[in-house]
Amino acid sequence: MNWIDWVGYLAAGLVVLSFLMGTNLRTVRLINMFGAITFLIYGILLDMNLPIIIPNGFITMIQFYYLFLKKEKRDGE
Repeated sequence: MNWIDWVGYLAAGLVVLSFLMGTNLRTVRLINMFGAITFLIYGILLDMNLPIIIPNGFITMIQFYYLFLKKEKRDGE
C-alpha cells in the first residue's frame, strides 16, 4: 500500500464522517465537501481517473454553492 491509497482512505473516511455528524446541515456539507475535494486529489493522483474526478467535482461545486453562495431564507420572508 502506498501513500496514494491513504489519500483515498482519507477521502472515504471524510465522506462517511459527514453522514455521521448529526443534524447540523452546514457541518455535514462542509465535511462532505472536504471529502469530495480529497477524492478529486485522489483521482488526479491516479493519472486523471475521470470516474472519480467528475462526480466529486460536481459534489464539490454543489456543496460550495449551498455553503457559500445560496442565500438562506429567514423566517417570515
